[in-house]
Amino acid sequence: MASGSGGGSAGAGGRAGGGAPAAQPTGGRGGGGIPLDFRRGKSSKKLLDIEWVYPVWKPIENKVEPGKEQHTVSQQVERALSLEEAYALITDGDRRPVLILRECERCKGTDHALLSQTLDNEQTVLLAHWFRCVKLPPNVLTDKHPFYNLFKRVKEGDKIPHLFFCDPDGSNRTELPGDQPQSQLWTTMFTFLDRCYTESAKEALKEMRQVLDQYDKLDKEEQLVKARMDKEIEKNGPESAKLKKFEADLAKIGKDREKLTQRTKELRELALKSMAPQPAAPAEASK
Repeated sequence: MASGSGGGSAGAGGRAGGGAPAAQPTGGRGGGGIPLDFRRGKSSKKLLDIEWVYPVWKPIENKVEPGKEQHTVSQQVERALSLEEAYALITDGDRRPVLILRECERCKGTDHALLSQTLDNEQTVLLAHWFRCVKLPPNVLTDKHPFYNLFKRVKEGDKIPHLFFCDPDGSNRTELPGDQPQSQLWTTMFTFLDRCYTESAKEALKEMRQVLDQYDKLDKEEQLVKARMDKEIEKNGPESAKLKKFEADLAKIGKDREKLTQRTKELRELALKSMAPQPAAPAEASK
């Protein structure tokens, strides 16, 4: 299996998870006031992308051993894998709970089946970091696709879900239609997180928001210091003695940002409960 990950969360840069759109900038009091801006800064936005995995099944070639009479090399024909094989390839040894999203032609290339186009998605994106997030293409519904059985109807007339959550072995599967309200989505996500992790995702989420606020504060402080540096250089030249203080301020901001980076890493590495280890993808099926 070849799996890549990348950010793809459009509209996830809003503030908090209360369901209201991000507030627009509002003017401060008085002519000299600084406008209030509740939108996330550049540092926070980097942390508000979902890291998707795109699994690909690669057929195994039966190669002839050296020294033996040469024959035509045979190759596996693409087929629907068993559920056990499919989950092993998709998780590739990852013990986190799994979020599997099926794209359709209408939502292809977007996260619309998971993220709201009108409401704030920050909480959804932050919670998603404690899942293995897998995205599958629209043709997963064709009967010869390797992951077809993940979305195969149990009986005629069953509605095919747009996404579902499950444990790494496929157990405790919870399906969602793709147009679910955020409250239902968050309830499902917290159910898995509370059951699979020893540490509280709710507490970590609360602190992650505080970390994002601190990133925003540092970004604004950095912009202010750089603006003052530019003004000082314009007024007194690049040799001005005042620049050393501004440089020291920037160095302090850099150190504070490093501390936030470390804390972010710690919060995202919540301890999983003791669960059976998952099999890694077979070497022949991986790039």
